[in-house]
Amino acid sequence: MPFSTELMNFVLALIVVIAVAWIVDTRALIERRIKTLVNLVLGLIVIGILLWMINTYIPMAKSIKAILNIVVVAATCIGVLQTVGWWAPVVGIWNNWTRSFHSTPHDGPHIVT
Repeated sequence: MPFSTELMNFVLALIVVIAVAWIVDTRALIERRIKTLVNLVLGLIVIGILLWMINTYIPMAKSIKAILNIVVVAATCIGVLQTVGWWAPVVGIWNNWTRSFHSTPHDGPHIVT
């Protein structure tokens, strides 16, 4: 049965990812930035595997599957930006950009005729 073989591979991959994350977090003598980067990559691997499993083995309409994929990718992008510390600058840029559309020059009263 292909499902059981792929499920075994998934469980094995998950165990390997958890073991590597544990070793990196507790035993490895590396910088904190590198640990964060390794954990980020491992998290992306787990998210990718889970999304692949859902897309492959859970029957659902294509439109719902597309929405699910978009939501997971957006949430993953936000998580990556937060992890590397770029989320606050991106939000600041967005706020400045949207504020520029809503501001109007105050050059006096507007008279409607």
